[in-house]
Amino acid sequence: SNGDGKIDGKVSEREVKLETSVSTPLQFRPGRTEVFEFERIRAGTPVEQRPDLGIGRGDVRVDGRQVHVTVHSLGHVGTDTGVAVLEDARGREIARIEVPAMDAPSHLQPQTTLVALPLPAGDRRGLRVRVALADEGEEVTRLNNRVDVL
Repeated sequence: SNGDGKIDGKVSEREVKLETSVSTPLQFRPGRTEVFEFERIRAGTPVEQRPDLGIGRGDVRVDGRQVHVTVHSLGHVGTDTGVAVLEDARGREIARIEVPAMDAPSHLQPQTTLVALPLPAGDRRGLRVRVALADEGEEVTRLNNRVDVL
């Protein structure tokens, strides 16, 4: 408040994960100078040592009452077990299935697995598929982890 660029008064602290492709929500109030201070508590896994599950538009296919999903291993190392989740427009889980562990792609050979999720009856607008490592572990990026179904 006094213009010295340092935090004045009440300080609120929280721990956030700063990671490539993950947003960090901040609030900027009008008419005020906001000061944010970040401190690294611990380093994450180097990107070149992370697995990466991924799906794209061409990897989700609706067939009758199922959604078939081709899940890719795209990271520098193989993946542990993952999950594929069918969600509604609000992010509520409708169905879930395990994605088996996969090797890392090597020698220009893709590593994929196919899983199927049941589709609900009725309105299917806004449905999407999300994939993730079962333990929500670090990945190269999470930008390739969601796809709209229809």
